[in-house]
Amino acid sequence: MGLRETLQEALQALYHHPDPEVHSNANRWLDDFQHGMDAWGLSDSLLHDPSSSLEVSYFCAQTLRTKIERDFEDLPSGAPASLRSSLMNLLVKFNQGPPLVRTQLCLAMAALAIHMPSEEWGGVGVVKWLGLELGSNPNAALSLLELLAVLPQEAYGTKVTARPERRRQFQKELAMSVQDAFALLGSCLRSSDGLREQVLEALAAWLRLSNGIPANVLALHPLVQTALSSLQSEQNFVAAVDAVSELIRYTITGCPEDVAVHMPLVQILVPCVMGLRPRFAVALKSAVSEKQAKENGGATAIDETDEDDETVKGIAYLFAEMGEAYVGLIASGTNEAIMIVEALVEVTSHPDYPISSMTFNFWHRLSRALTKRFVAFMYRKPTKFNNHRENYSAFGSEAAGEAERERRLAIFRPYYRLLVSLVSSHVAYPPDFKSWRRGEDADFRETRADVAHMLIDVTVVLGGQETLGLLAEPLTKVSIPADKNEWNWRPTEALLYCIRAIAKTVSLSESTLMPTVMTLLPQLPTVPEVLYTSCLTVGAFADWLGAFQSSKTLLPTLLEMLIGALCVGESPAAAAALALKHVCDACRTQLTGSIESLLAVFRQVMSGEDKKKFLLDSEGELQLVEGLSMVVSALPPEQLFQALQHLCYPVITPLQQLILISQAGTDTTSSQYTILIDKLANIYRYVTQPEPLAMMFSGMWPILETVFSQKAADVRTMERLCRACKYAVRSCGKAMLSSMGPMLGKIQHLFQEHNHPCFLYLASEAIKVFGADPNCAVYLSNLISVLFMKTLSLLKSIKDFTEMPDLADDCFLLGSRCIRYCPHLLVPMEAVFGPLLDCAITGITIQHREACRSILTFLKDVIELCNSPGGKPFQLYIDNALLPRGPALTRVLIAALAGALPTSRLDEVISVILSLARLYGQKVASWAQDAATLVPSSIVTDNEKASFLQAVSLAGSGAEQSTVTPSLEEISDVCRRSKKVQEAVQLALRPSQLTLSPLAC
Repeated sequence: MGLRETLQEALQALYHHPDPEVHSNANRWLDDFQHGMDAWGLSDSLLHDPSSSLEVSYFCAQTLRTKIERDFEDLPSGAPASLRSSLMNLLVKFNQGPPLVRTQLCLAMAALAIHMPSEEWGGVGVVKWLGLELGSNPNAALSLLELLAVLPQEAYGTKVTARPERRRQFQKELAMSVQDAFALLGSCLRSSDGLREQVLEALAAWLRLSNGIPANVLALHPLVQTALSSLQSEQNFVAAVDAVSELIRYTITGCPEDVAVHMPLVQILVPCVMGLRPRFAVALKSAVSEKQAKENGGATAIDETDEDDETVKGIAYLFAEMGEAYVGLIASGTNEAIMIVEALVEVTSHPDYPISSMTFNFWHRLSRALTKRFVAFMYRKPTKFNNHRENYSAFGSEAAGEAERERRLAIFRPYYRLLVSLVSSHVAYPPDFKSWRRGEDADFRETRADVAHMLIDVTVVLGGQETLGLLAEPLTKVSIPADKNEWNWRPTEALLYCIRAIAKTVSLSESTLMPTVMTLLPQLPTVPEVLYTSCLTVGAFADWLGAFQSSKTLLPTLLEMLIGALCVGESPAAAAALALKHVCDACRTQLTGSIESLLAVFRQVMSGEDKKKFLLDSEGELQLVEGLSMVVSALPPEQLFQALQHLCYPVITPLQQLILISQAGTDTTSSQYTILIDKLANIYRYVTQPEPLAMMFSGMWPILETVFSQKAADVRTMERLCRACKYAVRSCGKAMLSSMGPMLGKIQHLFQEHNHPCFLYLASEAIKVFGADPNCAVYLSNLISVLFMKTLSLLKSIKDFTEMPDLADDCFLLGSRCIRYCPHLLVPMEAVFGPLLDCAITGITIQHREACRSILTFLKDVIELCNSPGGKPFQLYIDNALLPRGPALTRVLIAALAGALPTSRLDEVISVILSLARLYGQKVASWAQDAATLVPSSIVTDNEKASFLQAVSLAGSGAEQSTVTPSLEEISDVCRRSKKVQEAVQLALRPSQLTLSPLAC
């Protein structure tokens, strides 16, 4: 069987065979075929074969496209011109379709245009050449128009593996060809009005490149007039919306706030778009009637004159685009601007949320345009806006500017007041919410989040106090019937959600409305959804409660509500735990008198039969511990240690019981331990009194040491226990000195057998606190020696790094901590420091993000130590270690730059290269040149190498990073332009084959 028959048989199996294994084998064979050289000729041949099926034609067209995109450099000299000729014939053949095949052929031709320079298109460029070849052929009109549409789209794509310089040239060529493209489109439109939709689609694509055309010329262009008139055409409306949207965006190219230069175009766009407003008003009225009828259970009469959904969305989209584009002009408050604002209010009022929400970004941008100076004063913390000053030259003085600002705010405040009622209606639970299908609850939560952000924008204009008044005023009229089943709770819950959303914009000194709201919350019937939102509202206003002078009158009933919610349902319990955490944080001083009752609740949550009535999950219990830890921290010294004991004992006691059960031979799970250890971790993390906490840790250490011994082989338990110890070290600091020796000795011993990365992480935390302490130098030196030597014995190759990324991550985090806090312990340690550098060089190309970042950070810290304050004494040690390894390090870094690491790591790789170049100057340029010569010039040209090497040399001479970074990024793009090129570069540099020998290069 020949290759052609095999291909056709594979496609038949792919599309029609019922056996999944046969389908998978066919797919694999076809993928291999597309990567081979035979794919070029056979795909072309089958496309020209009139007997080829749709499936064969589509696959072959797709194959040609992908081959041109990624394997163009495989073609021999002269082949591209022949391929272009064949594609032109195919575009004529498939002009009438099938559209799927035609699209793939157009994409193939666009990819070819990116690869082939302008000179190879008859010296006139691809657009004129296409016009000459296809423009006069009526049998190629559809292909020509689709090709004109995809050319500008593909110019800024990333699929085509052209060199970066060639891609930039192509983009310039297209920008210079806009007038030619417009002429072609106009010719097609004149030849047949039936092509209007395709012409408009192509016009929209080319408008993105038309910045050089004067607005007064574009305003009178026949294509623009066609786009505007087509807004009245049902058949071409969608394409017209796209084109007009691009025209609107064109008018704000450059400085969005200054559209004066584009005013001739603006003056024809705005009236034309606003002319759609009556149509939208009719559609809005129909949508509101339909919603009301649905809520009342009635039927809605269908009006044949109603706009279809897509048309309504298109009109709303144009209004929103126009508003966002001209927000600077609209903020001036002129009569013309108000007409646009009123149209956008109508869109916002649409009952269909996807339509209504189209305007949210406009209202956001308008709020910022109106209140740039004052937005910071709505919030508690200073922001970058505090010192912002607008340019008042246009108003004559700052006072005049302030007056103008106030005038504008006065104009727009009524619209923002209206927005509160318009958008808050979207957050109410619908009557049928309990029968939601899968995913609808997630959509509802997303809607609520969007509305919350919208309300924040309202507060920027109105202020938190006025917005709160608009939302809270209806709550004062809430009437609760005796039978809660008769109470329509949904509007109340929606208002509470909105009030919660604006919590951070309400002044801490507010004393008029919030006391009323807080008093109401505990009185509401226990409906789970209302209780959930009530609890979160209390949590959101915890800071306000902490600042309110009469908070002690509110806290008892609010605490009672929150504690009661712990027993109502999973969602209210989770919300109550979160709220308790925030209230304990903000009101810790006021709650010190209630610490006994709060601890009593915690004991109930943690133990005995009482535990069953609480519906808290483990996360909720952790939040409760966090909150109580903050209150305990606020206690006077004479009460603090005893309260800390009472907080710890409900956790320590079951942990001791677990230890005894395990010692008795009964199986225990890691979860049983970690649930308790996590609570201890939160106590260590959030209690802020070092001495009592250190005393508590010292008393607990025998228990924790037993857990270390019992569960040493269990990674999960060890990670959580080390995390708890880490927080203890952070919070206690030097107060924990007496416990450090036993703790570090334990992890040093356990690491020899179990190699858990968390032991390294705990050691790095200890280094951060005690590294500079001379009293700890001896055992810290021994600790890092033992830990590093063991780790180095485990990480010998890139394969080891890949299999143990967490170990690598924590090893080099520890290395960085040593360089920063105790270089005097690590750097002179020749038996450890040199091999640690070798290990880092070996692991640079690990794909694990955190591990790679830790390695690169360690290397940069080492390199930059010499130039840091106090780093000179280490210069000789670092030179002795780094210089012999310089060629290998440079080569691996270049390999990483050239594709061994993903582009997301480029900044870190470049940073290390530049640091190395600044330290060793032209030595690094020489090492880089040696590495570059390994890459064949057929893959990276001599000019591209020279540009890269010059950048490295400039960095070594002290050039600014911004000067040399573009050249390093350019060589990275060159080497990554295709998978095949990337593999060839890596094969030449062989980073994974470098050994740990310091002389490897």
